[in-house]
Amino acid sequence: MRKHDFSVKPRILVADETRDLADVYGFLFTAAGYRVTRAYDGLTAAALAKVLKPEIAILNQDLPGLTGLTILRELRAAGAGTKVILTSTRDDFASLASRARSEGAEFCVRQPCPAERLLKMVSALRATSARGR
Repeated sequence: MRKHDFSVKPRILVADETRDLADVYGFLFTAAGYRVTRAYDGLTAAALAKVLKPEIAILNQDLPGLTGLTILRELRAAGAGTKVILTSTRDDFASLASRARSEGAEFCVRQPCPAERLLKMVSALRATSARGR
């Protein structure tokens, strides 16, 4: 039986319909030592979340197929412990952020989001997870 190595960086799922942005975020987190999986649509993101059970998911609200909020709801209904950062460029961002937080998102951020800010959010979520063990 393998012991858990809690120093291993968590798996992050980055899902955004803008491939370039998803790739940039993926490279950013990979360079920071995280294990990253990318998806460019909601159906793929939901399937990957079920199989990989990432510790953190960065989900764009406007994914084709399934929205970020729908995937968040599915994760919560399945009892997944995945921490979620929901991103959006929507004009109704305040309303979306309120809904996302009420449904369990840890953060909701307007895109484009500076890379340093996302790294700080992920670090904060990682620290929260480590304290909860």
